[in-house]
Amino acid sequence: MPVPVSILEAEITQPKSGRFQRDSLIGFGLLTPAIVVVILFSLAPLAYLILVSFTRESTFFFNNPVYTGGNYRTIVDRFMPHVWTTIRLATMASIVNLVFGFPFAYILARKIRYRELVRTLMVFPLFGPLYLAFGLFYVLLPTGPGAPVLDFLGIDAASLLFSEQMTVFGMALFTFPFMVMNVVAALANVDPILEEAARTLGAASWQTFVRVVFPLSWPGILAGFLMCYGWNLGVYVVPILLGGTAQQRVLSLTLQQKAMSQFDYGLASAMGVVLMALAFTVTWVSLRFSRGALGA
Repeated sequence: MPVPVSILEAEITQPKSGRFQRDSLIGFGLLTPAIVVVILFSLAPLAYLILVSFTRESTFFFNNPVYTGGNYRTIVDRFMPHVWTTIRLATMASIVNLVFGFPFAYILARKIRYRELVRTLMVFPLFGPLYLAFGLFYVLLPTGPGAPVLDFLGIDAASLLFSEQMTVFGMALFTFPFMVMNVVAALANVDPILEEAARTLGAASWQTFVRVVFPLSWPGILAGFLMCYGWNLGVYVVPILLGGTAQQRVLSLTLQQKAMSQFDYGLASAMGVVLMALAFTVTWVSLRFSRGALGA
């Protein structure tokens, strides 16, 4: 349908500054709801948390709050073992994800025809670690379904409960899809012809992996590792159900105990700030090096 000449003339004669202002107002109007949500439910709670972290105990909620930086000194002096436990468990679980996730992702990307169905099934662990931890707990009970299999393998099922091995396994099981999806996204950008060319030129399978597949999929590997690491830093349910006393000394559990049992909201908020700083750091690094792999 031809456009009337009057409309075309109006578009041509309309000042560019006017169109720019109109487009800017429309763009700002579309962004306003998102900006409001971010301010109310992200920036404001974060600022509130930081403010409470500089107050002593629960004085913030009274008329005369006592401001101090002692909460962070207390973390350095007394709770650094909890910080290192958090980092150690997150690192170990992320390494397990990498060791088992990369081969699985490669098979999923190269060998499995119905990969979309498999990826859909992998979403189930993301629904939450609570039912996963409960499921592993009951499987490992002496009367659980996993006990006969483990006994046949010569493994005492009861000894795995409340252990570091099972805590790391539970954390890795929850974040396993993050590793696989990131690596699959990276492998999707690696042309299989490159692998065939390497084999044609006489490269062995391990040489093809080391010199072709691994370097080209490195952004997805790094993004998956750091994404798993960031999620595992805030682990909460798994250490309670599957870990022992040593594994329960993580920041997420410690700050909950300080806030809900001892009402030391200042120290708990400071621990929350430290935990968020760690998670923010690894998230920023993962976004910095993912190169689109996180869009899996």
